[in-house]
Amino acid sequence: MNDLDLGRVDEVRDVAVGDIALQVPFFPPRRIEGDLSRILPSHARTDLRLSIAGDPVWADILARVRVQLVVEVDPGGVENIVTRLVDTNGTLDDFRAQVPFLDVDEFMKIHHLETIEDLRDAYEYLVAEIRLRAPSVFDPADPANAYGVEIAVAVLVLDSLDLTAGLRAAKEFRAATGHLLSPAGPSVLGEAVAPYAVAVVLPRPGAASDPTTGNVTKLFAGEGVLSLFLPTP
Repeated sequence: MNDLDLGRVDEVRDVAVGDIALQVPFFPPRRIEGDLSRILPSHARTDLRLSIAGDPVWADILARVRVQLVVEVDPGGVENIVTRLVDTNGTLDDFRAQVPFLDVDEFMKIHHLETIEDLRDAYEYLVAEIRLRAPSVFDPADPANAYGVEIAVAVLVLDSLDLTAGLRAAKEFRAATGHLLSPAGPSVLGEAVAPYAVAVVLPRPGAASDPTTGNVTKLFAGEGVLSLFLPTP
């Protein structure tokens, strides 16, 4: 559901399931666009756009899950910024040495410059050095690093160990509900990228230690989907 670009989950301390709903339909919108033209009594043309609800995509179980996490968060922030003027009184090599991150030849080509004199006459050049604030040492026992997060989970249940069907069902559900993502405030888990976490329940291929189970888990996790297994009779 979130892009964990600024944090790292260190520990999951508690999970509590709240509201549960069974067999919940979601209706993905379909858009039809066209032109409506009229010749008589006078010419007129109208753009026509219709949004029509298609067949539902079903979530077998919809649950609100409250999770207690210990998260290491990068606080961000800038320690200091130093800006200096690039000296253009030397040679082109001197200029390159001051801006090693810049492809000087490509820059000159784009701006139709050929010599150091052309560079000097065209612009003034500033280099900014930004030093980021170093994070403090992470302490998992510090209460400030404990967060309560609520997650909406959609569970899709399959009656056979069909990995293709499971991945397709998860991606169809994600595509059908993507428009439900609403802007949210800052979260310890980072930017929201989906309104629901998606889990697919499959029959267990064998014993809990069966390596097939681990391979399926890795396959689904690579697509951002949680796989759960139930023992077969």
